Amino acid sequence: MNPGRQSGQALIVMLAFLGVLTGGFILVFNVGQTVNDKMKLVSAADAAAYSAALWEARSLNFQSYLNRGIVANEVAIAQLVSLRSWSAYLKRTTNNVALVSQWVPPLAVPIRALARGWEAVDRGLQNGLPPLESGVSRWNVDVLENAQSVAHQQALISAADLVSKVALANESRAEVTEATRILQVRNGAEWQDRFTTRYRRGSGELRRFTDLLLSSRDGFSRARRGDLLPAASPVQVSRRGGTDLLGEYSWRGVDTLSTHIDLFFIDQEIPMGWGAAEQRRLPVARRGEHGGSLRTNPRASRLAQRTMTPSPLYRGVPEIRDIGRPQVRDARTLAYSVALKLPQSKIASADRLLLPAGLQMLNGASVGVGPNFAADGLHALSSAEIYFQRPVERLDSRREYASLFSPYWQARLSGLPAGTRSLTAPLRGLTIDPLAVLP
Repeated sequence: MNPGRQSGQALIVMLAFLGVLTGGFILVFNVGQTVNDKMKLVSAADAAAYSAALWEARSLNFQSYLNRGIVANEVAIAQLVSLRSWSAYLKRTTNNVALVSQWVPPLAVPIRALARGWEAVDRGLQNGLPPLESGVSRWNVDVLENAQSVAHQQALISAADLVSKVALANESRAEVTEATRILQVRNGAEWQDRFTTRYRRGSGELRRFTDLLLSSRDGFSRARRGDLLPAASPVQVSRRGGTDLLGEYSWRGVDTLSTHIDLFFIDQEIPMGWGAAEQRRLPVARRGEHGGSLRTNPRASRLAQRTMTPSPLYRGVPEIRDIGRPQVRDARTLAYSVALKLPQSKIASADRLLLPAGLQMLNGASVGVGPNFAADGLHALSSAEIYFQRPVERLDSRREYASLFSPYWQARLSGLPAGTRSLTAPLRGLTIDPLAVLP
């Protein structure tokens, strides 16, 4: 074998080896950079989705506190109307007793003094409480109701703004793309119209809320009643009273005291005292229960309502926001999805850091060493969900369903809905997202 003919073969092998080694290094470098940037982008998308969902959950909790405040204020109005009704009843009762006591001289003077004293007290209550009731009603309608509307609208804007800020804080190279905006439009539609609903006056939509207000009354507002003699007695003195919400525009209280004489299955009612008070926006033809006053003491109840002077300062039951279809008892969740992009020009791949001019071949040609990305960059999708869950179980072990009256809304990361993948697939360089169609 001629050694001269074999000279240079090792160099060719070495060049081939170096070419393979260089290609492998470039491949490993690009894959490493891509995986690292992809993880950063996914983390940024997760943080953005969670932050936006958490903001909306906090908005729901804030609206729940506002609803609770509205309920408390409406109950306060009922208490004030109850106090005026009871005071008017007590004034009439003491005056009637004073008329009768004039036939008993030892009792006439102190009872008449009591009647005059309570007239002064009643005058102060009847003049002072209606403006206070009006102020509470105006606060409910002009402040709390509007604050709830503003909170609902601003949550959508703030959540969208958080997506950009949180994404850039976690990955400064991330970009908000058309896919992001499409998802924000869908997120907004779910938040605005489908998850919660504004319940308005005048159409019966507030029936569930008015029932809640009635069940939230304290004992004094709900029923003021008592019987002075045993139930089997042929003569009975019955005190009845209560304050009811009539429709959406009136709180009315009625208090009565009557003597009933049972004459062979005929109840003869003798009214002894009566009083009523009403805070309303519009006249209401409905009748309330008023603690059984209209049923037990009908004559006294008619006298009470006939002598009543309604106060027209009530603004009506406030319009509130609550979840849609509250009669459906299920686990309510609301998804918030985010799409982010990291442009190829911002990825630190081999073509940008090591070989910007490409890899020079022996024939003088230049070959690019950068990776090829669908739609010119890396893409990340993330989704978080808003859900309702009490931090601890109820003492009565009953399940509490989602509503905007309990501030137990929370947020967590969740799986991506198939619709989110399909909706954004063309904008991520895919005709069909396989993960959206796989079971």
